[in-house]
Amino acid sequence: MAIRFHIARAALAIAALVAFSGFTVQSQNSLPPEFRWPMPSRENRPWTRWWWLGSAVDKTNLTRLLTAYRDAGIGGVEICPIYGAKGYEGRFIEFLSPKWMEMFTHTAAECKRLGLGLDVTTGTGWPFGGPNVTPEIASGKVVLKRYDVAGGEQFKTELPQGQLQCLMAYSDKAEQLNLSDKVANNHLEWTAPAGKWRLYTVLRSSPAQKVKRAAPGGEGNVLDPYSIKALDQYLARFDKAFADYQGEKPRSWFHDSFEYYGAQWTPDFLREFESRRGYDLRTQLPALFGEGPEDTVARVKSDYRETISDLHLAYIERWTEWCHAHGSISRNQAHGSPANLVDIYAAADIPETELFGSVEEKHIPMNKFSSSAAHIAGRKFASSESFTWLTEHFQGSLSQVKQAADYLFLSGVNHIFFHGIPYSPADAPWPGWQFYAAVNFGPQGGLWRDLPEFNAYITRCESFLQSGAPDNDILVYYPIYDVWNDPSELIRPNPVPKSLTNVVMMLWENGYSFDYVSDRLLAKAECRSHRIVLGGNEYEAVVVPDCRLMPETTLKKLIELTRDGARVVFEKHLPADVPGMGNLELRHAGFRQLQEKIGEGDGDAHLKHWKAGEGDMFVSTNVQALLELIGANREPFTRHGLRFVRRKSGEGFLYFIANRSESAVDQYVPFGTVVESAIVFDPRFEKRMGMAEIFHHPVGRLTPRSLLSDADLRTACADIHLQLQSGESCIVRTFTNKVVKGPIWPYFTNAGPAQQVGGTWKVDFIEGEPKISGSVEVTELRSWTDFDQSELKSFAGTGRYTITFERPEVKADDWMLDLGKVCESARVKLNGHQLGAVWCAPYREKVGEWLKPGKNILEVEVTNLAANRIADFDRRKVKWKYFYDINVASKRYRSLDASDWPLVDSGLLGPVTLTPLKKTAIK
Repeated sequence: MAIRFHIARAALAIAALVAFSGFTVQSQNSLPPEFRWPMPSRENRPWTRWWWLGSAVDKTNLTRLLTAYRDAGIGGVEICPIYGAKGYEGRFIEFLSPKWMEMFTHTAAECKRLGLGLDVTTGTGWPFGGPNVTPEIASGKVVLKRYDVAGGEQFKTELPQGQLQCLMAYSDKAEQLNLSDKVANNHLEWTAPAGKWRLYTVLRSSPAQKVKRAAPGGEGNVLDPYSIKALDQYLARFDKAFADYQGEKPRSWFHDSFEYYGAQWTPDFLREFESRRGYDLRTQLPALFGEGPEDTVARVKSDYRETISDLHLAYIERWTEWCHAHGSISRNQAHGSPANLVDIYAAADIPETELFGSVEEKHIPMNKFSSSAAHIAGRKFASSESFTWLTEHFQGSLSQVKQAADYLFLSGVNHIFFHGIPYSPADAPWPGWQFYAAVNFGPQGGLWRDLPEFNAYITRCESFLQSGAPDNDILVYYPIYDVWNDPSELIRPNPVPKSLTNVVMMLWENGYSFDYVSDRLLAKAECRSHRIVLGGNEYEAVVVPDCRLMPETTLKKLIELTRDGARVVFEKHLPADVPGMGNLELRHAGFRQLQEKIGEGDGDAHLKHWKAGEGDMFVSTNVQALLELIGANREPFTRHGLRFVRRKSGEGFLYFIANRSESAVDQYVPFGTVVESAIVFDPRFEKRMGMAEIFHHPVGRLTPRSLLSDADLRTACADIHLQLQSGESCIVRTFTNKVVKGPIWPYFTNAGPAQQVGGTWKVDFIEGEPKISGSVEVTELRSWTDFDQSELKSFAGTGRYTITFERPEVKADDWMLDLGKVCESARVKLNGHQLGAVWCAPYREKVGEWLKPGKNILEVEVTNLAANRIADFDRRKVKWKYFYDINVASKRYRSLDASDWPLVDSGLLGPVTLTPLKKTAIK
């Protein structure tokens, strides 16, 4: 599409900027509506997985904890019953028993009263399974066994354990015999005809797995994830338990990540395969076993994998139908499945990804699947199981969590779930009941005191990220058939192919926003006014990564879209062939006809172009250069280390922008959308927002002039002044045809060097364990683990630092208080004024409004992590790990032993400085 710039009216913009002054707004209601945060809903707030250990819950503690969660800014809970705590067996409640339903009913009522949302897992632990899952409907492995038999031999053998699916004999003369009816009680007796014979036996071994981390009453076999009949039988247990339930319905039911380990077969597989792929798999068993020409083996295994994908998709679709029939919606994690991830995610009402440990951008290709599915399927929410194993137990800080949350937002997530909070009764000694994996966001996890500030940050971000609609530029085809067309092992989680990774990382780094699209969902796309419409969203082009195999129906659809006005870009070459084995000659012929329709095209080996109807088709060895050539929209500011997610609103666009570089950004950065005026919001603070400085250009700069229309040449692109330290983020709300009026965003530069706040600090330990009496005075800030009191080496809690200091005699428009190194979160008070919490790096705040000439009193309350106390517990052999199953594990999935942990720095380490600031002039 043409670049979306707008003619500037700089004089109007400046007039609006100077019409208001000031920065800290006293009330949201006093602001013009454009400057207000959206009214927070329960979905805007972070939710949490809530582990019911042993389902050993009671009404008093349920109400107490739910109230605490609400007061801390949590928006909802997802009940997940798991294994229990040793010594509390008398409190265990059987899953779905009348007592369990009583506790669930109370929870639902309290959530409604408190304004909290309620989700629930469709079982205990994970994945689906339990006591009503018989071997017949349990997940099953496939057992493949070969026998060589000479002609005339009377062959007798005991087959491997399992349910026989088929037994075929193939001769050296290409004869095929079905010997399945020769098997009785797993015993085969057969006299081979003349020739050399090889027997291929397929059996299903079931059950393959027990439910992981099951709660009392939830133990049992894991369900077959490829059978609707098995699913219906499994869900009947829930139908019975909830038959007389009159309470508030769960908002959604949850299906965890695909951890049906070893699930490779289902009893109806052969019938389903023939129905879906068009041939009898029993005629191609050598290829399934990995024998024969590599191309044939790969094609047959591709068909097997596609059938597995189809069956799991039907399973998730049926489960979603069941959720709807019970007045709820579905929430699903598709990752880990051997299926088309785009389709599986899109089959749920809320697709959910998972952040497991690392937040490196190399994981973006994987994390984009769920939000892509949400967008192209028209879903409002893309959720995330968040912060799983971000760090070791009790070692994760809110500053680290903030960076991980920003990463999730950038990947398209707009509905964060903590992973998580374990239910812990009031009488359980600290640290209470624990889940085996980090991070614990509950009252006894070490982050609770300042967690409300982080929750408010999430709420403000998600209030915008759930507004409007997604606005991504490019649809990227998911070349799943190149993944499936593999002659190696039979089944595995689908990797992200290298060709896809290369393309999407190029798009990511160069400011092109994108969503994935599958063959099934691409079939629903339309082209209107040269834009591809899918899921209610519009895209400028389809990019097909280096891809050898493509169904003829998909290639035909791409040609149709092109004729209707779309732009389609193939990397390196057009697809060369169709996937799979069924009806191959007929499909080959159809594919060749499509290739002939496309023709040779104009250009050379590096770039070819086809004009088809109203649209254009390209093949390019350099997709980035081609996108620049055709003027595809992008956000150029990514070259400054900024990353973004963009949504469209009725009056313009909403941006979440994070500085993921190591350097500060303080400059005008170019935006790729039409901007007449803009408001910057700092989501860390409720009252921090203001009109942005904008510099408009008379001519669009991102596209060669030869490609711009007359209208484009009359438009202007705009640069917005952003000031973001490394790790900081902001919301930018832009307006396309409107100059808004309100408070301006104050831009400051340093008016002089930083001045250290020196003198004697008085330190009092006001909360935490062990109890520390008396004050400590220090003139040099250091970790309190280095103070003389030995108890501080194991202290977990809050210390208050107080100092009286003189304001520097320097002229300044404002002052920046920088706390330096904080371990790990702080609340600041200056001259009796609560300045709020600084809970993430950089630990800075403007304080000029409260700084006075002469003496000033600064108080900083610093809360550390609980790691030192936990390490002390393990050194002293304190019994705090007393849970069934895996108990408490380390990040490496070994039994957690913190006794060798080094001391973690704690407190205010500084240096604490004041820097004079001066306002910059409006340009």
